Amino acid sequence: MSTKRLTQSLTFSGALPFYLLLIPGFIAPDIRFHAFLTYGAVIASFMAGTLWGLTQRDRDPPVLPIVASNLLALATWASLLVPSQLVATGLQLIIFLALLEVDRRIDAEGREAPWYFTMRVRITTAVAIAYVIQIAILVT
Repeated sequence: MSTKRLTQSLTFSGALPFYLLLIPGFIAPDIRFHAFLTYGAVIASFMAGTLWGLTQRDRDPPVLPIVASNLLALATWASLLVPSQLVATGLQLIIFLALLEVDRRIDAEGREAPWYFTMRVRITTAVAIAYVIQIAILVT
């Protein structure tokens, strides 16, 4: 299996827990939301770390991904401390969209494989839909 194919497979399988955690009865209701939010924090922090790693290979790395990786990782951590489930979920959704925007800028500079950004748009869309569903669950 090529590295590209492996990356795509792992990326899209990583969205499955978001959807599984939306299913009533999949996991105890009292921990389902917590599991969703903490899984989102792990994935968002991982993605923030990829920005850091991507730029560190350059002799003169761009500042935006370095600063964004740290700020978005800290915002992700803060989302776990927010007492409002709705606000925490919305914050994580915004973080995922911000991570995509940073990747868009990196891609525009030609620093990523040509197929990577297309994959990022697709996976972020899938994750964002899961967050919108979770928000709808919280407001009903």
